[in-house]
Amino acid sequence: MSLKKENSMIEVNAENTAQAFLDLLALRGIEYFFGNAGTDFASIVDAFSRRKAEGKTLPVPVTVPHEIPLVSMAQGYYLYTGKIQAAMVHVGVGTANALGSIMTGKRSRIPLLFFAGRTPVTEDGHPASRSSFVHWAQECYDQAGMIREFVNWDYELRFPSQLEEVIDRALVMALSEPCGPVYLTLPREALYSSFDKKSFNSRLKYDLPTFYPDPDKIKKVAELIHNSENPIIITSSYGKRAEHVETLIELAEAGGIGVISFNPEYMNFPAVHYCHQGFTPDPLLSDVDLVICLESDVPWYPASIKPNDSAFIVNIGIDPLYSKYPVRSYPSDITLNGDPCITLKGIIKELSGINKIKETILEDRRNRLRKSHDALFHDLYSKAENLSGDTPLNQGFVSSRVNSIIDNNTIVVNEYDNQMIWQKNISPGHYFGVSHAGYLGWAVGAALGMKMAAPEKTVITTVGDGSYMFSVPSACHYVSKAYDLPILVIIYNNQSWEAVRQATKGIHPDGWAAKDSGMPLTELRPSPDYELICTAFGGYGEKVERPEDLEGALKRALAAVNKEKRQACLNVVCG
Repeated sequence: MSLKKENSMIEVNAENTAQAFLDLLALRGIEYFFGNAGTDFASIVDAFSRRKAEGKTLPVPVTVPHEIPLVSMAQGYYLYTGKIQAAMVHVGVGTANALGSIMTGKRSRIPLLFFAGRTPVTEDGHPASRSSFVHWAQECYDQAGMIREFVNWDYELRFPSQLEEVIDRALVMALSEPCGPVYLTLPREALYSSFDKKSFNSRLKYDLPTFYPDPDKIKKVAELIHNSENPIIITSSYGKRAEHVETLIELAEAGGIGVISFNPEYMNFPAVHYCHQGFTPDPLLSDVDLVICLESDVPWYPASIKPNDSAFIVNIGIDPLYSKYPVRSYPSDITLNGDPCITLKGIIKELSGINKIKETILEDRRNRLRKSHDALFHDLYSKAENLSGDTPLNQGFVSSRVNSIIDNNTIVVNEYDNQMIWQKNISPGHYFGVSHAGYLGWAVGAALGMKMAAPEKTVITTVGDGSYMFSVPSACHYVSKAYDLPILVIIYNNQSWEAVRQATKGIHPDGWAAKDSGMPLTELRPSPDYELICTAFGGYGEKVERPEDLEGALKRALAAVNKEKRQACLNVVCG
């Protein structure tokens, strides 16, 4: 009996490459096409109109009037659903505007089909030749050069006949681990040109690789856990999915291992669990004999503190040594490259096969973890809860009140101020924190993308006033209104770049700036009425300046989002 692979084909009925392009995206499962159009989009605009006339619904075109929320929306949609989307911008200028968000996608391993038009190649002789003065000044020698470092792959569509091969190559490069954005430029002449192919393959012709860890190294890590006295796990970016968190809980309990969620991008571990040992490793590093760095690019700050030289260091992740970071010198006695959830399951299995850790030793570990956990979180939460009404609003108090309105139906997207430390009530897979790329302005757009992905969920985004301005709020509130995406934006308004202020004081504690009440380049005063930007787009807006007013304002804003189905913005002025 011989093997025979079935290759099913789908008929293509496209007059030009732009129409075939949209047909192929739909066939490959792309649901949304986030666009910020320019003159290079002419054939794509026409193709969408044809699809509408023919009753074809996917991909859905979404007009986003700035590149920052455009890319952020596509990223947010993927983060919640795991489904890659498409985004397209206007030639090199649009690419430049989007670059910061693309950096976020690369460092956070978020796949994206990122397209850009290309200035028309021809000056005359073609219906799509140059027709505006900008077509000369906008042309680049190497348009992809500005973005190449932060994408997994880049190319330019040169002939219509290449379309299927190039799009499938883009998809597999974006979705292969470590995932990330890819960049494809689309010349106007190519999009206009006739398309002669009559069929596409019904599915992507590539099987995506699976990254499995070394079984011998898994066994060694299990033995280290078994023999250690004081092991810890440090993670930043592990908990993308609820299944991941459940597996980490199982490992922590099986080994009596403390878990530190350091600068978390996701809800890596529940705060109420006794193995949770807080959000910084500093108090623990000097006493541990085993450190497991789990999807953690920066597990500690070497200039401040390091583990003892005698401690074993294990790195686990898809790219555990972070090969694309120019400088990173964290040690690794055992490096486990592979799907981190599969890796943890393997360690759990090996632990069960080793002679069980003596119950007295394991119970001693658990008791120590319970004691330190309870003390740490009791002190943190009681401090925020006991803030008096005469005290200016601070981040901890605001975040504790935000936590009180969160339930299993809530998604939280945070950019800096609402730290994971306060979110006791958040469910796994429902918290998304700031990217370690440090690019500001992604959270509001990402929240809109998540609302688009999960319209039944309550989506709350918490941002600083600086981050809010970077998000291009007018564009974000426009999209919320235009596409019926009611979200709640909570601005922690401290009228400053607090990170810059604290860094300056840290490096120059006795310097001139530390004594300066108006520290240069850090003040964001006078502070505008940010909430009015939201009301200009039909949303609910309110300024909150006193602690006793916050609870009522949160309830009113939630009612606007969930009952009135309109966006809301709270401008919370922090002291």
